[in-house]
Amino acid sequence: MEPFKNILLAPGPVKVLPEILEAQAQEMFTHRSKEFSALYTDLVERLKKYYQSEEAYVITGSGALGIECLIANLCLPNEKMICFPNGEFGEKFIETAKVYTNVVEHRIDDGRGWNFERAKKHIDEANAQVLGMVYNETSYGVRNDVKDICKYAKSKGMLVIIDGVSAWPGTPFNFKEFAVDGFVTGSQKGIGAPPGMAMIGLSKEAVERYSEREKIPSYYLNLKRHQKIYQKDGQTPNTPAISLFWALQKAFDVMDRNGGLQGAVKRHMELSAHIRERLIELGFGLIAEKGFESYTVTGFYADSPEKAKNIKDRLAKEYKIKIVGSRGKFKDNGLRIANMSNVTKEELDKCLDAIEKIMK
Repeated sequence: MEPFKNILLAPGPVKVLPEILEAQAQEMFTHRSKEFSALYTDLVERLKKYYQSEEAYVITGSGALGIECLIANLCLPNEKMICFPNGEFGEKFIETAKVYTNVVEHRIDDGRGWNFERAKKHIDEANAQVLGMVYNETSYGVRNDVKDICKYAKSKGMLVIIDGVSAWPGTPFNFKEFAVDGFVTGSQKGIGAPPGMAMIGLSKEAVERYSEREKIPSYYLNLKRHQKIYQKDGQTPNTPAISLFWALQKAFDVMDRNGGLQGAVKRHMELSAHIRERLIELGFGLIAEKGFESYTVTGFYADSPEKAKNIKDRLAKEYKIKIVGSRGKFKDNGLRIANMSNVTKEELDKCLDAIEKIMK
């Protein structure tokens, strides 16, 4: 393949390596075949191992579809879910949840993160049956400290659903240590595959929950259908995006080759720390509250909207480097640099060096 024409540092879709792109270009076969069963079984069993979950599925659709799948299967209309939004994707989580259940919302200022101390009182007072929140708030580059929040909610008898779309595999997570019942990530983020796949995981309690329900308010997302045909034939209940599944399999191969989950977390942590250090040296302020910095995307802000626009536009036009703006109160002067997936330090330094030249 030709070399990349641009450096893509947006928080999804991300740069996709040539070997992952090329994996899609195989001869097509029917999804009702032994060949597909072998492919899908490999994806599911590896995902279960990565997550340390009871069940896992890859569903054709975006990460948002995966979030809706978990909520539709695990939440009842007469129950209550407590949510802790702190950005655009936390708000989208809530809007999805409201379609299926009742929601209690507690917000925090733009750029700040949630931890156990901030969430405990709200959990104690909520009388909720479910906790739902975002692990890594992409809109600002804020990593919520969800582990202790999840464990406390579980100790109170609650089901726990986590949006890990922009967190995994660049941020520590597994079902056993985090006491989570439903988790989802998207293929176009940290795993470095093309867009179009939601990777969901479920705990034993979550599996029992949806299995015992008489009616689940979705046909496409009904996990009883997914479970039944996977256990019987290793297949999906609806036509899967086979080419994308091939790409995901190769993306798993690349991650395993480069140190597995532990290697992915270490690489993302080191690169994000490097970005923050360089930006501070250049005189920028960081959006994320100290101690809540994302490992996969860094939000920062310029002195004025004009400076932010100039940086973003000149990076794209003169240097062929793509970064994106921010949200909320930082939507005019905020910018974000993502280091998700297979981004290299050399690519990040090209971006940061170019910003330094633009500033001068």
